[in-house]
Amino acid sequence: MAITNTKERLIKRWSEILEETKEDIPSLAEKYGVEHFRSVGYYANGLKDQYARVARLDYLLNNDIASFKKNLELEAECQIELFEIFENRKPNDPPNPGLDPMAPSYFSMFIFCKLLDALASANMENAICIASYMGGRSEIENKYDDEFILSIGYSLKYAVENNKVQLQTWLPRLKAVCEDLKYNISEFIGYYLVLAALLENNLEKANWAFTVLIVNHKKRCKMDKEDYPFSDFYDSPDADLFVWGIGLANLCKYYGLDVTIDDPLIPAELIIPVVEKSNERTT
Repeated sequence: MAITNTKERLIKRWSEILEETKEDIPSLAEKYGVEHFRSVGYYANGLKDQYARVARLDYLLNNDIASFKKNLELEAECQIELFEIFENRKPNDPPNPGLDPMAPSYFSMFIFCKLLDALASANMENAICIASYMGGRSEIENKYDDEFILSIGYSLKYAVENNKVQLQTWLPRLKAVCEDLKYNISEFIGYYLVLAALLENNLEKANWAFTVLIVNHKKRCKMDKEDYPFSDFYDSPDADLFVWGIGLANLCKYYGLDVTIDDPLIPAELIIPVVEKSNERTT
C-alpha cells in the first residue's frame, strides 16, 4: 500500500510537468538545431535542463530506465557542446542577444552539478569529457565561485579523472568547508566521505559514507531554498530520486569499489556493475 500511495503521490505531483516538458523538447531542440543558434549555444542551457527533468520524472513515474540514462546523456552532450563553443569563441565576439548562454558564470566550477548528472547516466566517456573541460579558469572562478563550489568541483573533477595527487590536495579543502559553520553546508560532508573512501579504495568506509550521504540528502530535501544556501533539492524530483548519489555510486563502481547501497533513493537498477580493471589509481 505504501508503494501505491507513493506512486499516486508522484503522479499527482509530477505527471503534468513531465507531459509538458516532453511536449516542449521537440520545439526547443528544433530551434537549437538552427545553425546560427547552435553555433553560439543559444537554447542549449534550456534544452539540457529539460533533458535533466525528463530523465528524473520518466523514471519516477514510469520506471523508464532507458529514458533516465538517455536523457541524462543528452544533457551531458549539450554541456560538452557548450564547452566546445565557449573554448572556440574569439575574445572580441559580441554577446548573444538576450540571455547569453556563453556568459562566463556558466563555466565556473558550479558545473559539478552537470558532472554528477553525467555520472548518473552511466556514460563514463561523457563524464570524463566534462571533467576534462572543468577548471583552469581562474578569472571566472575568482568572480563566481566560493570555497565550497571550488572544493567540491575540483574534488569531483579529479576523482573522475582518476588523479590521486590532485584529489589529495582538494579533499581536505572540501572537508574543511563542510565543517565551517559560516557556509551552512554541513550536509555535504557525505560527498567528502565517499570521495575519501574512493581515494583510499576502502569499501567499508565507502558503504558507511553512502549511509551518511543519503541521510544528509534527505535532510537537505526538507530545507526551504529561502532558509538554506545552495539547495537544488527542495520541492524537486531529487527528493524521491537521488541522482547525484547515483552518480557517485557509478563513479565508485567504475573505479572498482563495489559499494552496496540499500535505499530506494538510489535504485540498484540504475547502478553500473563494478569495473574491476579500473581499480588502480593514478599517482
